[in-house]
Amino acid sequence: MQINTLSEFLTQAGTQFRLYDLGRRLQPLKNSDFEEIEAGRRPYPWPLQRHAWLAVSYWLQAGQQPYIWFLKLPLDERGLLSPAAVKHFLSALVEQLGQDLGAPLTEAQQQQLAQTPFTFQPAQDKLAAFHARLSLDLGLPPSAYLAPVQAYLEAPEGDSWQALGLQGLADLVARLPADEALCRQLGNRLFSLPLPVQNALLSQCEHHAIPHELARQLLAAISPELERQTPDEERIALLLRATAGCAPFAARRDKLSSLLAMAPGQTLMLTIAARLWQELTDETLLFEFLDVLAGRHAPLFNGLFAELVSTPALRPLILANLHNPALSEQLRDAIGNLLSITR
Repeated sequence: MQINTLSEFLTQAGTQFRLYDLGRRLQPLKNSDFEEIEAGRRPYPWPLQRHAWLAVSYWLQAGQQPYIWFLKLPLDERGLLSPAAVKHFLSALVEQLGQDLGAPLTEAQQQQLAQTPFTFQPAQDKLAAFHARLSLDLGLPPSAYLAPVQAYLEAPEGDSWQALGLQGLADLVARLPADEALCRQLGNRLFSLPLPVQNALLSQCEHHAIPHELARQLLAAISPELERQTPDEERIALLLRATAGCAPFAARRDKLSSLLAMAPGQTLMLTIAARLWQELTDETLLFEFLDVLAGRHAPLFNGLFAELVSTPALRPLILANLHNPALSEQLRDAIGNLLSITR
């Protein structure tokens, strides 16, 4: 039987598997949804630079440490997965492994597979978040680094934070959505911790649907930062990004609208487009964002507009308003210039 998709290959090999998107941030992808994507019946939901950035984990027996691939698969202009790219990767895989997915790869075979154009290596913070989430989802033990982080959070003293492992911080944050007590503890402690620990924890938060109470605390921490003589836009962006795993909610939408009214810099504009695009499904906020982008960040306009319009949740809304007479003159001009380039 001819095998044309990754799902078919993994199923026929007798594995169980889970999929995660690692493009902008860590997000689980249902196997059934991926099968629809592979069949060309729906676009990839979270494109980044016209690619799907996938973590594929599979195992042959329950309780077994999973095998993992990190795949970067091209998408067409409609956001559909390229079948040719998948077949190319499968061909390379079969050449190295045969039909035995449990066969250990030699170092030479691993290097050979890594040389295909369809693999990538995630950044360390994203890799830590992925391993934490995968272990949790599969019911596997956390890393040995979690216990020292838990102990530190109970009694943060001196310079002991410097011995904490990134994987332990990731393991702790991955447990926030299901642990109210831990969430309260972190909320009470977070802003008294050393800045490097705060930053690492906030970076991990963006990969999970943290409880709204904690998300609201993080948004509230933006106000005192704005009151400083020279607000730290990187810090504000980090606080916003930490809420990225939450579904759209009014408090965040209002915060973004107020920030857009304050002429934000490039860092915040990139953060909104890359991490908080789900709030831009609100039409008013979307065109507030695009108006600021066109008026204050013209060099970024074409690239960010292309990324947003490639996102399936935003594409129909943007295309329906391309010729809306209510758009500002600067936004109409920016869109017109972009369309003239692409024709």
